[in-house]
Parts: sequence; C-alpha cells; structure tokens
Amino acid sequence: MLRVAKVIPQTTAEGPFERCALWVAGCDLACPGCCNPALFDPDSVDPFEPGALLELLDRVHGAGVEGLTVLGGEPLQQPEGLAWLLEQAKRLELGVIVFTGYELEEAERHPSFNRIWANLDTLVDGRFDARQPELRRRFIGSANQRLHHRTQRYADPALWHGPQRVEVRVDVDGHVEVHGLPRPVSRLTRAL
Repeated sequence: MLRVAKVIPQTTAEGPFERCALWVAGCDLACPGCCNPALFDPDSVDPFEPGALLELLDRVHGAGVEGLTVLGGEPLQQPEGLAWLLEQAKRLELGVIVFTGYELEEAERHPSFNRIWANLDTLVDGRFDARQPELRRRFIGSANQRLHHRTQRYADPALWHGPQRVEVRVDVDGHVEVHGLPRPVSRLTRAL
C-alpha cells in the first residue's frame, strides 16, 4: 500500500513527455518553502490499495502516457510501497522518474532502495531550497537538486532544458488545481 495524496493521470509539467504524476503523503524533511506542506502529514490520506494503483497504471498506459513521476511528500519514506509501484510501472514499460529530498548517498541507505533504483530511469535528488530557484532546468524546483540517470531514457540534457511549465486544472465543480514549478505555482495559487 502507498499513501497517495494526489494523482494527475496526464501532465506535461512533471517531467519530459506526457506522464502520470503521483504525489505521496508523508515527509519529515519539511523543507522550508516547500510548495507541498499539506503533504507532510502521512495520515492526511488513506492508503491506496494495490488494485487501485494497478488500475491507474493500466489506464494511463492504455491512454498512451509515456511515463510515471512520483513526487511528494517524500516517496522514499514509503519504500516498500514505492518499490512495488515502480515494479508495476516498469512491467508496463512506463518511464519512471522519482523526486526525493534525500541525496542519492542518503537514499542508498533506505530500505528497499535497491528495488527502487532497479525500477526507475531518473532520480531527482536533494532537498528543495526556496533560496536557490532553478532557472536553467525545467521540472526541477531548486538549483541544488541533481539528476541521476540509471538509464538513457531521460538522459538527454535537452529534455531538461526549456521553458518551465505550470498547469492549471479546473474541474466541473470549479475546484482549481495548480502544479508544476514551485515558485510560479505558489504565486499563481495566491493570486487565485
């Protein structure tokens, strides 16, 4: 099981190409200036059952989505659930990107990290630092964060350069959801 706070089945703001973005709840790193402080509390959401996650992956794969991005909260604080999810994504040949506040050297000490690493394509590591906004690479929140490519799938630097993206979604009930680069999202959310 995995504590999933939010899912966007199709987005181009959370990594190269069209992808499914999944935010997990729970993070005790609590980076100052984090754009997702509501996701610090792991008990803020109920766990997703494996069947619901399999159904989600099958649905996005069937829709032609290229990959899965897992963000948070802190994905590595749910290592068993994350490892299982990534194994299922790889089974469907979805590209996998995981954002973590841990640096790779810290992440390697986490339980199940070998299973996680074996099933992802790119790891974006490092605590978000609002004082160091990323101005050159898209999809990445702060300049101190690093890209670690386990495969060549997303290794082309051109995939990470270009205009930053923010997506605004309005559902039929008028609920507004904003996601993408942290600083513009914060400004846009305040303006709304």
